[in-house]
Amino acid sequence: MALNYYSFQFGSFVFGGAGSVYQVTEVDGLESLPEIRNQDDNRGYNDGMFTGRDFLGGRNLTFEILTFAGNGNSAQTNFNLLQAALIPQTSGTTTLSFQLSPSDVTYQFSARVRGRQTKIDPDYTYGFIRSQVTFFCPDPRYYSDTATTASMSPSPPLGRTYNRTYNLTYGGGSISTSTAITNSGNWTTYPTITITGPVTNPTIGNITTGQYMTVNYNLTNTDTLVIDLNQKLVTLNGTSARNLVAGNSQWFGAPPGVSNFMFTGTNYTVGLTSCVVSYRSAWV
Repeated sequence: MALNYYSFQFGSFVFGGAGSVYQVTEVDGLESLPEIRNQDDNRGYNDGMFTGRDFLGGRNLTFEILTFAGNGNSAQTNFNLLQAALIPQTSGTTTLSFQLSPSDVTYQFSARVRGRQTKIDPDYTYGFIRSQVTFFCPDPRYYSDTATTASMSPSPPLGRTYNRTYNLTYGGGSISTSTAITNSGNWTTYPTITITGPVTNPTIGNITTGQYMTVNYNLTNTDTLVIDLNQKLVTLNGTSARNLVAGNSQWFGAPPGVSNFMFTGTNYTVGLTSCVVSYRSAWV
């Protein structure tokens, strides 16, 4: 959704921005790198370390918020609404959206509240309540708020068009289609791919990086296969189906820039068989 610049939304609760009774005076951790998990190890009785791979850890976002009277409420009433909206979660995450400038787009994190502190001082009594709220983001990337979809569904063969209807379906052979996936961010994003049958042994992959995944199964026209490349989940009609993934398969993503995704399989039917890629550009 569209937000005023320098404003934030956690679930349905909006704070910050022009005219808000919740003014965000400082945000720490938003434009910084998240913590780094590394695989470095000591070299035993030698100087230095063996260098391993670096991975991104979780991200903490710390907000300084000033609450005051407005919207027909006292400062204390508005503060109570703030507290009610920013309750710690025991599990899962909630979408935290933000827009930083008029010329920028809206982005989002998946976050949950990890800390909340409020300063009690004379200003508190006079209706200027200062709070510090910390959100934890297990996924340190932030994404475009609007998802993009791209189709790799089979099309009818090219040829002449006649003004008659025939009781025929195209398909039964092999399908090989592709589409461009544009990640406008600066970090790899991992799409979700939804395949509906009929199709036999579908293969999806990123031609640009040379990584592919095959699912050994004969999907009928009532089957839906969902491959979540971020969570590394494969479900068939809502049930886990990772056992159907071929042994030489690779999990893949879409690095920054343009990637060419592909979809192949056999025994398909035009108009029924479909493959849709859903993704968001990613930044760190």
